[in-house]
Amino acid sequence: MDKSLYSKAKIEDAGEICRKIIEDATAQADYILTSARKEKSKILEEANHEAENKKKEVLKKNDIEIEKMKQKIFSTLNLEKKKLFLEEKSRFIETALEKVREIAAEFRKDQGYKAFLEKAISEGIKVIGEGEVEVLYSGLDEEIIKDDFIKNIKGIALQFKRCDFKDIGVIMQSKDSRLIYDNTFSARFKRLYDDIYMDLLKGAF
Repeated sequence: MDKSLYSKAKIEDAGEICRKIIEDATAQADYILTSARKEKSKILEEANHEAENKKKEVLKKNDIEIEKMKQKIFSTLNLEKKKLFLEEKSRFIETALEKVREIAAEFRKDQGYKAFLEKAISEGIKVIGEGEVEVLYSGLDEEIIKDDFIKNIKGIALQFKRCDFKDIGVIMQSKDSRLIYDNTFSARFKRLYDDIYMDLLKGAF
């Protein structure tokens, strides 16, 4: 073969090889770019999906926190409402009890007060449970505590002593002062206060 023709063939083969290499490289580059674009799109899609999920999660947490805050606010308002209601009840009850005290103070002028004293003394005798009992009475009841009144209390030796307290009722004690039974209105009221308060609390409003 002619050397010039051989050289020409070699050059043409080399050109073909280069073209082929370029085509392969270009195709591979296109494939890589296409794959990269797909991967990028997939990554972006996943990122957007994850971001959306995080957004939903954050919104859900916010909704939960808002609901908790609402419940706390409503709970606080309800407690304040109950507190105000109970305070109003308490004021009403204290007013009612104060009225009872005023009525009790006026009871000394009532015709039934003498019978009340006799009953208070009889109760005291049972509580003390001894043969000799001292009856401490208010100086305001001096007119009621008379011989005929004392004779109405039977079955036990009574000794009456005038005292400075102004409360209605009497204080009973054994002769040696070891046993004392306070049967004045204030003491009776104090013993019954909780029961009276609860009854009024149930009935108020």
